[in-house]
Amino acid sequence: MLKKFCIILSCALFGACSWVQQTPVYRSLYHSAADTDDLKMAESTDYSHVDLGHSGSFRVAMLLPLSGADASIGQGLKNAAMMAIGDVNNNNLVVQFYDTKGSSSGARVALENALNADSELIIGPLRSDEVSAISAEAKSEDVPVITFSTSPAVLQEGVYSIGLLHDDQIGRIVKYAASQGRSRIAAVLPSNQSGANMFRSLLKAAKKQGVSLVKVGFYNPQSMDFTGLVTKMKSGGVDFDALLIPETGNRLKAISSMFSYYDVAAPDVLFMGTSVWDNSSLSKETELYGAVYPVMSLKNQSKFAEKYHELFGERPSGLSIFAYDAVALASVLARQGGNLEDQLLRAEGYTGMSGSFRFFANGLNEHGLDVVKVSSGGKYVIEYAPEHFYGYADAYAESPSGYVQMPQIIGESPADLQNMLTNM
Repeated sequence: MLKKFCIILSCALFGACSWVQQTPVYRSLYHSAADTDDLKMAESTDYSHVDLGHSGSFRVAMLLPLSGADASIGQGLKNAAMMAIGDVNNNNLVVQFYDTKGSSSGARVALENALNADSELIIGPLRSDEVSAISAEAKSEDVPVITFSTSPAVLQEGVYSIGLLHDDQIGRIVKYAASQGRSRIAAVLPSNQSGANMFRSLLKAAKKQGVSLVKVGFYNPQSMDFTGLVTKMKSGGVDFDALLIPETGNRLKAISSMFSYYDVAAPDVLFMGTSVWDNSSLSKETELYGAVYPVMSLKNQSKFAEKYHELFGERPSGLSIFAYDAVALASVLARQGGNLEDQLLRAEGYTGMSGSFRFFANGLNEHGLDVVKVSSGGKYVIEYAPEHFYGYADAYAESPSGYVQMPQIIGESPADLQNMLTNM
């Protein structure tokens, strides 16, 4: 009989989805003043130099850049991890922190120390080069890695990303567009490896949803002049009814304004974004009214941010919530027992502060995402994320299978694009 277990983050339940009861029992996230003092004291402890736990403890190593250029990011991830440690209240869980110094060599040293401490699970590191530096040794010791990097090039069996992948975001928003009768998709993407990753994700999403990817324009990621790109995208007429612009800030506003200037606008064309849109204030951008983009649970993100601010006096980075969920997941794994890889790859997935998520054997993941719409009054949810997953989806295979119709490419040579796709 399956054991029942729940970890509650404010009003969010974390646990194996198959364990969730119809009327879940919630445990408050909020601590008394004494609890908060204990958490702050624990946060200041250097766990990499403290002998904790007992022979039956489930040992987790967090490899973070606690010094160097990324130290502020690393400290934020550590803060979120400490929040989770306080909330799960699992005496069998030992989490130790190891400083990667933000470098490949530092990551290798951190991993050696973690393995010498008999760690059974690695959370981190942050950057793809650090992940590459530790993957082979971690795999040789049969220690799974849950990294914050979202680079597909470093993900593989035994090395899983908990971050928000392009596949997830683009797949979600293309699915929504298709549900609204949009069948001809266009996109403007940066001419770099990230743009190539998103192009590949678009090909996969279009094939899955039975829509056409008709036109993709690439631009210099440092540019702020999009006149030439937009005129070429419109040349011969507007043959698309949805447009993906995965940009943020002034560059997003410049691109959308230029399309609007050339009469490419709603309602004829549905403007779409990715989660980076959530970093921009869009309520005054009239050309983006009615535009849509995917995000992790807005409700849960707000609660997490409030709690984090209460404890640490600052707002969390976008990555911090993944550190919380990774530690909470580790607590679930510690209680479950059994084969660790099998538990990580549960088809039902898990539900955390970031929402529902699950891992795949190739290192990729899937997150349940809300779809939000931009309006003069701000953003609001128009389609909520699924709470659970049911079985595996072939949409997340490593590459689009079968025949894929290539779109018209603007601003990038097919050879260079193919080279970037090959390097993924």
